[in-house]
Amino acid sequence: MKIYIDEEKCTGCGKCKAACPKGPRIYSIEKKDGRKVCVLKDPSYCLGCRMCVTVCMEDAITLEN
Repeated sequence: MKIYIDEEKCTGCGKCKAACPKGPRIYSIEKKDGRKVCVLKDPSYCLGCRMCVTVCMEDAITLEN
């Protein structure tokens, strides 16, 4: 799976990281340009469960095969 995060939409809330079974290995919440955003640490751990997409209220995450 390929994970794409639209940093313009992302608010850095961390719901994706919390909902994902492998969240702490895949996602990191960091400051960029003075605001919090979610960035990918290691997407190879992705199980393809789409929980991150489901909980993202900003529609900032996209998964593709």
